[in-house]
Amino acid sequence: MRLAAIILGAFLGVGLGIYSAYLTLRDLAPVDTIESGSWRGWPRAGTDEEDPYSRARLARTGELALGSSEGLKLLARTDDAGRDLSGACRYEVTGQLPAARLWTLAVEGESGAGLPAPKRGVRAIGSDQIVRNADGSFTVTLAPTPQPGNWLSTEGGRQIRLAARLYDTTARTVTALTDFSVPSIVEENCP
Repeated sequence: MRLAAIILGAFLGVGLGIYSAYLTLRDLAPVDTIESGSWRGWPRAGTDEEDPYSRARLARTGELALGSSEGLKLLARTDDAGRDLSGACRYEVTGQLPAARLWTLAVEGESGAGLPAPKRGVRAIGSDQIVRNADGSFTVTLAPTPQPGNWLSTEGGRQIRLAARLYDTTARTVTALTDFSVPSIVEENCP
């Protein structure tokens, strides 16, 4: 009877350990996360200081982190109201990204996988291609159908995420004195 209790306890401990690791790694925000609005980033990803949970999350998803000398990746899975981003909806992404020599904004599948090429339009735009407002900000429309101005196609995507990659940026060293502005993501129309 005592041996059975020890074996049951061991199995229960291993099972709870595996389940708690699963819960920790399935979320986009393990330990070392900076957040602003709908956006999340991992400034230590790809460095020697990266926490083990972030390293395990990257290994699980198969994503590659930008190295500390390369830049920073920010992800948004929800709009500013907290609703999941859907490829069937129309969103306005308005504002500015943190200072960087170059940045890209891309529509991706929920897990980070690339979506099939759209019939019309593109899935990504760079800071060297974008049309800016007079104050230096930009507005990008995410929608499954063509839109005027800066438009990224969400055609064929069910649940999507938005990825901003900042190359050669100081945004990795975010402090209370650092200006860390990210664009807002507002749902305009969702059938």
